[in-house]
Amino acid sequence: MTFSLAARCARTGQLGVAVASHSLGVGAVVPWARPGVGVGVTQALTDRRYGRLLPDLLANGLAPPLALKLAMIDDEKAALRQIGLVDVQGRTAGHTGGACVAHAGRRAGVGVVAQGNMLAADGLWDVMVDRFTTTPGALAERLLAAMRAADEAGGDVRGRQAAAVRVVDGTAEGGVVLDLRVDDHPDPLAELERLHGLWRGDRLMHASIAAMLAGSEPEPILADLDLAQDAFGTGNREPSFWRCVALAAAGRPDRLLLNELVRRRPGWGELYRSITSTVERTS
Repeated sequence: MTFSLAARCARTGQLGVAVASHSLGVGAVVPWARPGVGVGVTQALTDRRYGRLLPDLLANGLAPPLALKLAMIDDEKAALRQIGLVDVQGRTAGHTGGACVAHAGRRAGVGVVAQGNMLAADGLWDVMVDRFTTTPGALAERLLAAMRAADEAGGDVRGRQAAAVRVVDGTAEGGVVLDLRVDDHPDPLAELERLHGLWRGDRLMHASIAAMLAGSEPEPILADLDLAQDAFGTGNREPSFWRCVALAAAGRPDRLLLNELVRRRPGWGELYRSITSTVERTS
């Protein structure tokens, strides 16, 4: 009743997992990810204990096939489970129990494993791996592209409800890179894609603020803030507010834009005065 993908990015070393299902809040129960260790899923008859057992075994140096074998050794309901995992070296393992509801199956590629059950057709796991391996870009973008391809090919036979994507760093120190969930939506992958776009805009905005505080040249900051505003759309004008601050710090205040923002949200004016006066005192 779920389709999913777990993978490692050979370029960055990041680890990621994505899942979609006609099951409320699937992102809270199916995927797991531990920075510097691995990522994976437990679905069909989900048992969240695998999300603790498998990363612990991987962290102790076991290869994914052996870790999976040991984790399942006392599982009386193994025939109803579907499991996939990828470790920090890109090694994979998977299991699809004989009692999983068709269409059910999985496929492993280089640093990637896809699986699904209760799907509209056989081979959607092949669709996911093929799309993932041929899509350029960041890991999250490749995961979402693979999930979209499977959804367009039929997806969960029951329909759509929830989806999630999680990306962690390849080192324990790097932590969580991205963690987005859609618990209930008519088109959860579309909503997840929208949230991912906002996440990228938010990252650009905060990087621009940091660059501004560090005294970097204003033009690249302004360009990134414009890209962030495009990602946010007209409903959230915060990147434009920081554009005003950046211009003020560069000695080129944009009163027209600031007045437009203050008319929409008067609090921007007081915040602008507070921030710019602080910048002036510390410059």
